[in-house]
Amino acid sequence: MIAKNIKGKSFKGCVSYVMYEGATLLEADGVWAETKQDIIRSFAMQRSGRKEIKQPVGHIPIAFSPEDSHRLTNNFMIQLAKEYMQEMGIKNTQYIIVRHDNTDNPHLHIVYNRIDNDLKLISVNNDYKRNVKVCKKLKDKYNLTYGKGKDKVKREKLDNPDKVKYYIHDAIKSVLPTCKNPADLRFALKKFGIEIEYKWKRTAKEIGGVSFRHDGIAFKGSQIDKKFSFENLKKEFEKNIKAQQEQVEKEHSKIQQQTENKAKNRSIGGVELTTEQWQTLKEGGYIYLENMKTKDGSGPFSLYVFLNDEKNKVFFSNKNPDEFVKFGKYEMRIRDKILIEKGYITKAKVKWYGIGTFAYPYLWKSNKSDTEYQENWSDPRIPKAQELEKKINKKQNNNRNLKKNKGQRL
Repeated sequence: MIAKNIKGKSFKGCVSYVMYEGATLLEADGVWAETKQDIIRSFAMQRSGRKEIKQPVGHIPIAFSPEDSHRLTNNFMIQLAKEYMQEMGIKNTQYIIVRHDNTDNPHLHIVYNRIDNDLKLISVNNDYKRNVKVCKKLKDKYNLTYGKGKDKVKREKLDNPDKVKYYIHDAIKSVLPTCKNPADLRFALKKFGIEIEYKWKRTAKEIGGVSFRHDGIAFKGSQIDKKFSFENLKKEFEKNIKAQQEQVEKEHSKIQQQTENKAKNRSIGGVELTTEQWQTLKEGGYIYLENMKTKDGSGPFSLYVFLNDEKNKVFFSNKNPDEFVKFGKYEMRIRDKILIEKGYITKAKVKWYGIGTFAYPYLWKSNKSDTEYQENWSDPRIPKAQELEKKINKKQNNNRNLKKNKGQRL
């Protein structure tokens, strides 16, 4: 048994939704129930006594496990619905109880007027925890089956708003492992057509809540799943950041170990390197080695030697690697051209407008057979959200430095 409390503006929309053709009206109290239009008019008449209330509609879908289907007679459903309303403090007001049999999960809908018979407002604020307790109490009282999690729900059988709720749930679940902050999550969910609205705390400049909207239907994060309240999302962001840092450290350690293993031998092409030569290579420079030989013993030959950016692979050139060579619209270092032709993305040093002026675009080939290079001024290996975060942090640091310098001048 799972229930949720929804507030709404329109009795017409809500009643029309629950009273679809094939639905069964189990009970009505305080409304004229001859037709669907009569029910809507009855609700609207009482609601007119408190026109200042913007959300007079109370809507409670209650779903049950398929294992309990054989027990869920109409009378038992009515009994469960009434006990639920009583426990939740929903009383002395108009309501209808409607049964739906359009899914494998038996379920019902309660529509009630939040403007009670004395024109007082029935509050449903902060009802999430109370709802959980009431559902547990009724499940224990009647020995109803506990749910087996959202993954067991058959999405194709759902109607709105449940269909949207589970669509949002599945989308968040799929992208959350890659998100490290609220901006990442917003960007990742955009491709699913899901909008995010963050609620800011009044007393502090920080986020206090979150809601998700799709196809005109919105849910708080905790309504979709308690794991998706903003506090729990923050914990996931922190966990993902830590995991990424651990992965980066692991990769760095691996590369460092590989480099150290090579450094122990300090030989290239059978030529032992001096400490100075090895240090030059590690610092991004180049050396000229003579009398090298291949693994099969052929040679000797002499070439310029340099490492890639990760310092884990050796490359050779018969010309000075820092000399410039013309290729297409670029005039770049020979070493950059070699790396690109070998399939690497590299931050190339290219001659720019004016004497002695250089630019550093990222260049690469999408395919080895391409005659032109791809170009980007941001590292294409970094995800867009991460690159944006990097730029924002840089801008914030610059602003802080400007304020600091301004304060010192004053």
